[in-house]
Amino acid sequence: MPDNLDRPNPVAAGGGEVYDLCVIGAGIAGLNALFVAKQYFGDGARTALVDRNARCGGMWNSVYDYVRLHQPYQLFTVGDISWELKKPRHYLATGAEVRDHFQHCLDDIRRGISLDEYWESEATIDREDAGKDRQFVDVRVRSAGGEDTTIRSKQVIDARGLDVPVIPPLELSSRAVASIAPQHFSAALGAADTRPIYVIGGGKTGMDTAHAALSANPDRKVVLIAGRGTAFHNRDIFFPTGLRRLFGRQSNFTAAIDVVMQFDGTNATEVFDYFKRTYAISPGDEADNFFFGLLSEDESALIREHLNATVFDYLTDVVDTDAGPAIQLRAGDAIPIEAGAIVVNCTGYLTRRQTPMKPLLSSDGRVLSITPRAAFHALPGISAYFATHLMFSNQLHDAAFYVIDNETLVAADSKTWHMAALAQTVYNTIYAFEALPMKAFQEFGLDFERWQPFHKRLISFADLLRNKERYKAHCRAALEKVSAKHGAACQPFRRGAA
Repeated sequence: MPDNLDRPNPVAAGGGEVYDLCVIGAGIAGLNALFVAKQYFGDGARTALVDRNARCGGMWNSVYDYVRLHQPYQLFTVGDISWELKKPRHYLATGAEVRDHFQHCLDDIRRGISLDEYWESEATIDREDAGKDRQFVDVRVRSAGGEDTTIRSKQVIDARGLDVPVIPPLELSSRAVASIAPQHFSAALGAADTRPIYVIGGGKTGMDTAHAALSANPDRKVVLIAGRGTAFHNRDIFFPTGLRRLFGRQSNFTAAIDVVMQFDGTNATEVFDYFKRTYAISPGDEADNFFFGLLSEDESALIREHLNATVFDYLTDVVDTDAGPAIQLRAGDAIPIEAGAIVVNCTGYLTRRQTPMKPLLSSDGRVLSITPRAAFHALPGISAYFATHLMFSNQLHDAAFYVIDNETLVAADSKTWHMAALAQTVYNTIYAFEALPMKAFQEFGLDFERWQPFHKRLISFADLLRNKERYKAHCRAALEKVSAKHGAACQPFRRGAA
C-alpha cells in the first residue's frame, strides 16, 4: 500500500482549509505541475492535491495489464526525477512499473513541501469565485463517502488533462459473441482458449491487443477493424538503439522541423503523406489518423504477418441473422463473425467524448487548466510542465503563443490537426525557450531529445539558435492560416478565452 494512503484525508477531517495552490489530478500532468510549482514556493507555502483515485497515476491506475509505455521508460517521468527501476535504456515499462514510478515521484515532491492530499475525491471549481476582486478560488471537494468540503486556494491548476475513462465493452445486439474491454482481455489469452478475436480500433490500444494475442498464439484468428487506420511514429527512427542511435540521421526535434517546415497551413494531406513515408509505420496499408503513438518495426511486422484480415471501416453493431452473427459496418457492408468470437473494444475514446471547454488561464490569472480544449501542447504532461512554469514566472502573455482545441480540430480535419499540433509544438517550444531560464529545460525529463547522444543534441541546439526566428515566422504563418479556417480551434493565447 502506498504510504500516502495511510495519511488522514483532510476531507474527512472537515473543510475550510486555505492553500497557496491546489492541484487537481495526480497523473502525469498534475504531478508535473506540482513539481514545477514547488520550484517557485517559499518556505511555509501550503498546497493541496486532489484526485479521484486512491493513489497517484491517473489513467495508469485502470489500464489493461498488458499495456507498455510507448517510449523508453526513462523519458516518461515527472520533472527530472529518475526512475528507481534498473532496466536497459530502451525498456518499455509495464503499467505496474509506471504506477510505482509515479508513487516514487510523489514521495520525492513531498519532501520540503506542505502537501495535503485528498484521495478518492472529486473536485469542482467554483468559477463564480474566480473574479478579479477575489483573493481565493473555492474548490468543492466530495469524498468517495459523500462528504463535502470547500477548500480555498490562491491559485488552482486543474490538471485532469485528458481525464481518460475506463473503456467499457461495446453494447452489441448479438448475444452469440463475447463483448469485452481490454482490461478483461488477458483471461482470453490462455492456451486453451482459441476463440477468434476481433479487435475494434486501429490505435495504440488496438495494436497492443492484437500484438498480445498474436504473441501468445500466432496461429489464432485475429481480425482488426481499424476505422480509417492509424499511423504511428516509428520507434526505431525516433528511439534507435546501438550504432543507429550514435550515427543515425537526426534528432527528434530536427525531424519535427523537417515536417513542419513543409506545412503552410493548407497542405496537410500532402505533408501528412510525407510524414507517413518518412517517419511513420503502420501494420495496415491505409493510415489516415495519427495520435502521437509509437510502434516498432518488429511489432508492426508481427501484427501485419499474422493478422487474418484488416478491415478499414467502423463497426456499428453485431447482429444475429439467419446465417449466424454478422458485423455491421458504417459503410453498409456486413461480414460474418463466428459464434463465440471475442470482440474487444479498443476504439478511440479520446476523440469520442466532449471535454468541458475551459481557458488555459482564467481571466483573473488564478486558474490554470490543462485540457485538450485549450492546450499549450497536445500531450498533457508537456503542457502542464511548461504552462505551469510560464504561469509562475508571469510569462503567460496574450498572443505570445498558440493554443489548440484538439477535440474540435481533430473532428474537423485530423490531418490538419496533426500538422498544426507539430507547428504549435515548435512555435511554443521556442517561446518557452526564450521566456524561461535554462534550468526549466534542464529539469524537463519528458524531453525526447534526451535519448540522443550529445553530438546530435548539440547539432540540433545549434540549428535552433541559428534558425529560431525563421522557424517561428513559418509556424506562425501556418497556424494563422489554420486559425483563419477553423477559428477558435487554433488561435493565439488570450487570458480567459476558451
